[in-house]
Order: sequence, then structure tokens, then C-alpha cells
Amino acid sequence: MGGSAGETPKAPLDRSRRRLLVVVAVALVVALLGVLSPLWIRSPQQLAAEAAPPPPTVLTAPVEQRVLRDTVVVRGEVRPMQSVEVTPGVRGEGAAIVTAVKVRPGDRIKAGAVALEVAARPLIVLPGRTPAYRDLKPGAQGKDVAQLQVALRKLGYPTADPAGWFGAGTKDALTRFYADRGYEPLPTTENDQQQVDEAEQQVVAAERAVVDAQDEARELARTPGTTRQQRSAAAKNVTRAQEDLTRARQRLAEVRENTGPMLPQSEYTFLPSFPARVDAMTAAVGSEVVAPLITFAAGELVVRATLTEAQRAVCEPGQAVEIAGDEGLNADGEITSIGHEEPADPAGGNGAPPSGVSLLVTPASRLDAKASGQNVRLTIETASSGGAELVVPVTALYAAADGATYVTKRDAEGREQQVVVVPRLSAQGHVAVTVPDGRLQSGDLVTIGLA
Repeated sequence: MGGSAGETPKAPLDRSRRRLLVVVAVALVVALLGVLSPLWIRSPQQLAAEAAPPPPTVLTAPVEQRVLRDTVVVRGEVRPMQSVEVTPGVRGEGAAIVTAVKVRPGDRIKAGAVALEVAARPLIVLPGRTPAYRDLKPGAQGKDVAQLQVALRKLGYPTADPAGWFGAGTKDALTRFYADRGYEPLPTTENDQQQVDEAEQQVVAAERAVVDAQDEARELARTPGTTRQQRSAAAKNVTRAQEDLTRARQRLAEVRENTGPMLPQSEYTFLPSFPARVDAMTAAVGSEVVAPLITFAAGELVVRATLTEAQRAVCEPGQAVEIAGDEGLNADGEITSIGHEEPADPAGGNGAPPSGVSLLVTPASRLDAKASGQNVRLTIETASSGGAELVVPVTALYAAADGATYVTKRDAEGREQQVVVVPRLSAQGHVAVTVPDGRLQSGDLVTIGLA
């Protein structure tokens, strides 16, 4: 009991220590809040400063020395200068059956060659720009007859007929032309020879009638007692017989002129240039004729495209064109012609050309025949600065109160200087400029905006 009576009571001491710890902890928290308070407590000035946007960044672009070009880009298709579809028919009896095929698609064909046969009759290709549109018969006249005569002459079959008139010389040349290809030309009519024979017989009869009338007149003249009236009647008979003979001979000449070998429309076609190519064909031996039976590609390959009205306003013949194809085709060319307006397909069918203005581009050098049918990109140079000039972005230009046009030149230290420029050609977001005082050169930076 005496040991326990001398110990210090613990309860008051523990309470004092706890109070001390609480005070220390509170002091630490207050100190910490004092340190951290600037992180989330802001003055109005600080809040305004933090809400303001960052200072703008000046955007610049370099001045370039180059040729400035303005271009129009369209899609086009490589095609022959002219495409001619031919579907021969059959004259008279017989079915329209293909009996021979002498060429294949892609083949080149020469002037005067036989491409195929329908019902054992040839289809011949001849040089000429006037399309075949009718049978060319003896006695016919016109530009197409003159074209036939020129074609026959070039192929070695000259004729002495006047140009444009299908006479005896043309008939003879045509007969020899056909014979050298293993055919006989068709007659103008089925009874040509019968008409000639009948006309010749009429001439013979008329000649005999003249002789008989002359003999009778001479006999009367020698007979005593013949009256003047009898001699006059005999003379009239001679005159009438001679007139009948003249008419008979004229009739024979007309029959001969208008009969004989002819060139039916079903057996020929004119193509504007050679050698031509066979572009497509449905003909097969033994098959019926189906249109189009054969398609010829005449002339060199060109590119055809369509322009919008806006593009048409800046394009004109003679402008340079870059031709680029997906299959490695790259060529230079120029606009040959800008034609009529192409109507839109009223049915909206696929594959119909869009409405617009037709464009023809001629390559500077001959394209390979394999390029036919390719879809290509045409880059048309509608304007050019010519030589290399100083070029700046359009956004670098601004007008001042004095009416001049300026750019702002900026150096590496950020110093700025106004420079007077004279704008020239504008294209593709850039402008070619001249600098009167020479204070702007290639490589300098000009201000184009703020970001």
C-alpha cells in the first residue's frame, strides 16, 4: 500500500499531452494553408490575366522566285479523231449473213482493203472525208463521186471522166478495181444488159429505116413522071427516119451512161485518213449482221473532254495541256478546238456525258494505239507569268490609304517593314509581283496573318 501511495496520478498528464498535440497539429495545418493558398486563391487581377488569350503568333510565308501558272483540270478520254460505224445490208435476195472476216479488232487496215463480206459481197474501205450516204451509180454527179475518183486514182485506177461525173472511165476503173480483189461489181439494175440490147436494136432499126427512106427517095427521083408532091413526101420520110435514128442513138447513149458497174452503199465506206484501225467488231463468220457490225477508228488519237461554262470562259484554242493517265501515259498537247454545248442525258443514264462544252486536245506527238479508251487527266494552262518572277501568297497583300499595295516584310528578329509591290498574275492562291524599290527578294518572309 505504501508503494502505490507514492506514484504520480497519470490521467491529468495524458490530457495535457493530448492538448499539446492538438495545438501543434492545428498550427501545422494553418502553416500549410498559408503556403498553399496562392495555388487556389486568385486576386481579380490574376484572374483577368489568366483569362486573357495568349499573345498572337505572327504567321509568315517565304517569297518565291518561280513561274506562276493558272490551270484548269478536267477528265477526258483518249479517242480516235473520228470513229465510223458500218453495218452493211444486202441488196436483192439473200440473208444478211457474214461470210468472211478479214480483220480483227486492233488491226490496222489500208485504203482499198476488204474488211469483211456479207452475203459474199465485200465491204471496202476507201480514203475520203465525205461520208458514204448513197449508191454511186453511172451517171451520178457530186462531191462523193469526185472523192471516189480521187480514191481510185490513188490506188492505181485513174479515170478520164470529168471530176464529179460517173462516166465510162469511172466504170472501167471501178471494174478493174473490183477484179483485182476477186469480185465483179454489181450492175446498176438487174436488167442492165437487156436495156442496152433493146436500145441497140432500136438504133439498128432506125438506121435501116433511114436507108430504106433514102433508097425510096432516090428511086422516085429516077422514075419518070414522079410528081413534086411525091418527091417532097419521100424527102420528108428521109428526114423523119433520120430524126428517129438520132433519138434512138441518144437513147442508147443514155442507157449506156446510166447502166453498168456501180458502187452500192452497202459495199464501201470512206475514212478520212489511213492507215485506219479496226476499233470494234461484232462480225463472225456465219452470224447474222448486228449493228454496228464493224467500227473503224480513223485519224490519230486525240483527247475529248467537257468543260463547264466557267472553265470555258478561261480556255481557248492553242493553250498548252498536260495529259496524264493512270496507266503511265504522260504527254504534252494543246487545245485544238472548243466546240458546241453537249446536252445532258435527259434520262440521267449512266455513262452519258455531262452537260457542258466539248473540248478537243491534240497531243504534241503520236500516242500509242494502246492508249485508246484511257481516261486521262488534262491540266490546261490558262495563264502563265512566262519567266520566273517573285511570288507571294495572296493573303500577304493589303492596300493602304495611299492606294498602293503593300506586303509586310519580317526579319528573323521580328522587325517589320512595309514594302510596296505591284501585283500581276494571280493563280492558285499566289500572286506574281514586281517590287519598284527592290526591297523584297526570294527567301524573304512576309506576313500572311495572325494565329
